[in-house]
Amino acid sequence: MHKNHSSLPRLVLAAALLALVAPADAFAAKKWREYTDCQMIQNSANDGDSFHVKAGNIKSKTYLFRLYFVDTPESEKSLPERLQEQADYYGIADLADVVKAGKEASKFTADFLMNGFTVHSRLSDALGRSAKDRDYAMVMVGNLDLGAELVRNGLARVYGTGTDLSELAPYGKSEDFWWKRLRGAELEAKQAKRGAWAYSGAPASRLDALFAPRQVDEQDVILARPIYLYPLDPRNVQPLGQLKAGLTVRVLKGATPDKAQVRFTSSSGQVYEGLARFVDLGL
Repeated sequence: MHKNHSSLPRLVLAAALLALVAPADAFAAKKWREYTDCQMIQNSANDGDSFHVKAGNIKSKTYLFRLYFVDTPESEKSLPERLQEQADYYGIADLADVVKAGKEASKFTADFLMNGFTVHSRLSDALGRSAKDRDYAMVMVGNLDLGAELVRNGLARVYGTGTDLSELAPYGKSEDFWWKRLRGAELEAKQAKRGAWAYSGAPASRLDALFAPRQVDEQDVILARPIYLYPLDPRNVQPLGQLKAGLTVRVLKGATPDKAQVRFTSSSGQVYEGLARFVDLGL
């Protein structure tokens, strides 16, 4: 773990962490809701990973859903910084090619969902630029997951917010399992030069795919439960201590496939950095 401005002896540092320990009560996640016989509603804001939906089993309202686990390329140029970030991820030199891939992703999603689909959501806020509430979701056609198919076809990167799927009957898998499955699908797409990877000059590497840090937006996270903090050196897997529920930590970047680099302030006002597991952070 790294402390800004000065270094404390390890025992003093451990004491500072112990002061942040809280009871092991965890906040219960929202229960999954199922939306059946869904249809996509035509909207100019729809893209590959975010779209308006009318559910057949709930007639009273419409929804705007955003896929968990994946991020499709931008299909227009209003967010140049995000376009550049996506270009760097795929190894694409021309931002116009990122937009082309984004349009391909939008078309793929519209075609994939054309004949109806099922949505599972906890109605967890996905934010976004729309004035309409947007919620994270898993989307299936038959037994095929939309996010996984986008990744397998090179039209989405493995990126963003995930969730535990073990209580969701069509999946029945842990969050870690699903990240690994998607990384495997991404490697397949990269090697085959599908979708956005067709515009890329970067060679495929199995080791790169398996050990590259997971990409994540910088953000604040309020801990829903006590979590372990690990040293900045990922080779050291022994926890330094435990952080209490309710503490706000700043997620800085992905450090490994399963851990993020975080910064937080102790009760004494000292600023520290370390690594925390994505699954513990709820990301």
